[in-house]
Amino acid sequence: MDNFFFYVAVLICLVVGFFIFRKVTTCLLKTVIGVIVIAVIAFVYYMFFK
Repeated sequence: MDNFFFYVAVLICLVVGFFIFRKVTTCLLKTVIGVIVIAVIAFVYYMFFK
């Protein structure tokens, strides 16, 4: 019975870790997309107003 609780605890830790990983990845992905959009806007600005 002790092993059962260990496996349940490991499974809960994996699920919680997966959700935390998804949240961090989503935030990081939004940041990268934001930086790319800002870089494209700056590039277009310098190409037209150079």
